[in-house]
Amino acid sequence: MYTITECKKINTLEDLQNFAEKHGMLVKCEISHRGGGVGVRSQGLADNLKIEDMYLPPSYGAACNYLGGGVRGSVFASGYNTISVTGRKAKLLGTLAAACIRVYLDIENEAGANDEEDEDGDINWDARATNASRDAGIRSAY
Repeated sequence: MYTITECKKINTLEDLQNFAEKHGMLVKCEISHRGGGVGVRSQGLADNLKIEDMYLPPSYGAACNYLGGGVRGSVFASGYNTISVTGRKAKLLGTLAAACIRVYLDIENEAGANDEEDEDGDINWDARATNASRDAGIRSAY
């Protein structure tokens, strides 16, 4: 079983991939200008935690909704069955989700998706709108 300390060291996709490989998990990463997600496949995670994989979504980690018009919503953690998964295992899931949020934001930042100006000094209106929606706590357009 992985540890909270290990999760707290995950900040990049490479860190997540190394963590997942060490613990027999597969990483899923699908991020674009329209949102997406990053995390691990639930089967390997469930095996690691010795829980039923039906208590988890197919991929567990972090996701971002597309609000439309080039604007991404906040980056949020996956959910899980909180009635069946409690105590230390719930804390481990929460710490892994927080790590996946850090990874998601790192990927966006490395791609320049949150830079409010491009190399030419032009305003990146999509980034400004995304940053404003996140500052306002907007998760979804629905």
